[in-house]
Amino acid sequence: MLILVVLAIAGCTEVKQEDANIQARNAAEDAAVKRIVVVEGDQVPGHPKYTELGRTQGVCMRAAWYDDDSSIDRIGFKHAAYEKYGDKVDAIIKVNSFFVPDNQSNGNGMEAGSAPGHLNCQGIAVHFEPN
Repeated sequence: MLILVVLAIAGCTEVKQEDANIQARNAAEDAAVKRIVVVEGDQVPGHPKYTELGRTQGVCMRAAWYDDDSSIDRIGFKHAAYEKYGDKVDAIIKVNSFFVPDNQSNGNGMEAGSAPGHLNCQGIAVHFEPN
């Protein structure tokens, strides 16, 4: 019986540690994503030198219906850059958006013409270099 109690306590400790690790990763990602600058052109004010990391794409404007659980597979634009390039991403340049028709919205989403859907953005993730 004592062995079962010890194993149960050890299991709870591991779960708590994993939860703390997940919360720390989420907090780090949120902080990194908040500092990412997004510009349409190729000039970032105050940062004339940068290194291109590569292309990135993600949802940049969601309709209200995306607030349900099915939206988890629709990664946001800045988060997509972070997922691909990590905390090296300081900005996304040459950004443009395009409409993506979607059958999931059941007519409750944004509409371009007569097709419900959402807006995706694409651009180039960059890392700032010292001036």
